[in-house]
Amino acid sequence: MPHWPLPQTQPQTSAPVPYQPAPGVPRGRPVPASPHQQAPFHQQVPFHHPVPLHPQAPSPLPHQAAVVHHAPVPMLPAPVEHPPAVLAAESFGPARPVLVPEADPVRISVDNNRCHIYGICQQEAPEVFRISEGGSLHYTRNVPGEFAAAARQAVRCCPMQAIAIRGGRMHPGAAGGDRRPALPPRSGSASRASRRRIVVAGGGLAGLSAATRLRERGFEGELVVVGEEPRLPYSRPPLSKQFLSGALGADQLEFRADEALEAHWLLDTGMIGLDLGRRAVELRGGERLPFDGLVIATGVDAKRLPEAPVFSDRVRTIRTLEDAVSVQRAMHTARAHHVVILGGGFVGCELACTAREHGMDVTLVVHSAPLLRRVLGSELGEVVGGIQQRAGVDVRLSTQITDWVETGNGLRLRLDDGDILETDFVVLGLGSVPRTEWLRNSGIEVSDGVLCDPTCHVVDLSGRPVPGIVAAGDVARWPNPRFDATPRRIEHLIHAVEMGQHAADSLLRGPGKAGRFTPVPRFWSEQHGTRIQAAGIPALGERVEVVEGSLRSERFVALYTRDTPHGPQTVAAVAFDMPLELLAYRDLIGHSRPRTRSGNRRRRR
Repeated sequence: MPHWPLPQTQPQTSAPVPYQPAPGVPRGRPVPASPHQQAPFHQQVPFHHPVPLHPQAPSPLPHQAAVVHHAPVPMLPAPVEHPPAVLAAESFGPARPVLVPEADPVRISVDNNRCHIYGICQQEAPEVFRISEGGSLHYTRNVPGEFAAAARQAVRCCPMQAIAIRGGRMHPGAAGGDRRPALPPRSGSASRASRRRIVVAGGGLAGLSAATRLRERGFEGELVVVGEEPRLPYSRPPLSKQFLSGALGADQLEFRADEALEAHWLLDTGMIGLDLGRRAVELRGGERLPFDGLVIATGVDAKRLPEAPVFSDRVRTIRTLEDAVSVQRAMHTARAHHVVILGGGFVGCELACTAREHGMDVTLVVHSAPLLRRVLGSELGEVVGGIQQRAGVDVRLSTQITDWVETGNGLRLRLDDGDILETDFVVLGLGSVPRTEWLRNSGIEVSDGVLCDPTCHVVDLSGRPVPGIVAAGDVARWPNPRFDATPRRIEHLIHAVEMGQHAADSLLRGPGKAGRFTPVPRFWSEQHGTRIQAAGIPALGERVEVVEGSLRSERFVALYTRDTPHGPQTVAAVAFDMPLELLAYRDLIGHSRPRTRSGNRRRRR
């Protein structure tokens, strides 16, 4: 039976290596794909080589350091020492994502105006990027082939899209970053008999990541990406800050690592249904798009309040680029001086930062207390609240709006404590709901997102994985064995990259041979100049311990743990303005430490 073998790779260590001059490595051409006809999709592509858990590079990187923000320094700091060893868990693999090796060298550059030194790039490619003890970013411009895949992953995960990459080959058939003509989608059994088709439902980052991985793995059939927005995938985190403030334009948000992807894009195209029996996506207008394999990556929508004026130009949500443009225009038209923001999550807090930076009066109305409680817990949420209040934000905790009145010149809001707010504009930052309405009555479990098994295969209403259909990104709910068997959705940019890649691998291998998806979720935020970074799921923590710095200084690393039958489990690490120190804790997430006789914990405030 024809097959696409996975490229063979070598494991790497996760520790940074010294910079040394070394020549690039020539690239070997992967084995191309062969067409299939009658067998079900998950049986058409048997892989005889297992997907490696974390292929990385075996040798050092040449030294040609470029510096962001500071002058060059003669030597980079030694790697941060890891905390004491922990007991390895048997239920999951390494924290590093699976990468498809490249062999051609690439060239890296960093936009100094965009870079915020979050340190995500060092997490993805420590051989290429380093943060110095002084807080500046150092990187190597010319990256040899054995490190090219890690460098490209760093570009994909950069929240600000501050890194540009040139050269190399992202998938078989793409040469020098040049785009080949896209394959037109074809309907009917005649076209499918000669060429298989994979449909990616969703034009965001998770869909882009899955489509790119399919090409990297050697899939040469039709690849059709259906997106409901009229534009190519772009980075959403800057919408509430850098784009809204005007620091970044729309063209600067597009993802920069996968420009040569060979696919047919059906943009501005709505999906209204899924026919599992006939293996087809139903499009707006009555069209049907047959598929042999399907990736569901439709993301989420912004949540609204039922009592808020739906058609008022002075009440907006912000989830898409079009939403952010509407907020910009509406705030300008309203000549907003006072803005009310509903929601104490990351979106609400970051919107408050943007409005304050532009001199507006800001009232943050939050139903719960404190800020970011559901994400970071009460102790660290109080730290965020202090940062917001010192910046001049009027924070109203444990408060709701009971009445909305348009006055002609603005809005009058009555709070449940009796206070009345006169405001020019309201932005809703209340969270999200998964985009699954098009999947209702399809036979797939879609309560709170698309339910998946640990391999990312979609689960039907009877609890069985559906061959040939996977899900990825914000819309997917799956059990991460690194933590437990409870299915959860994760809404972070890096997670969308990694889950899209794993879902593509699982699609090609089928439910019986696919590996389990066991990532360490990572996310970040910036609150009035304070960088917040996290690894893991802080909401699972039962205890918080400050292991670096102090809460009082607002510069620290905190570990979150919980009790399990195997001992205390580290479920998350959160850093405030300590991106370098956080690196030492990422690989601990999910592991259990031996029980000690003393239950005392060291606390520093």
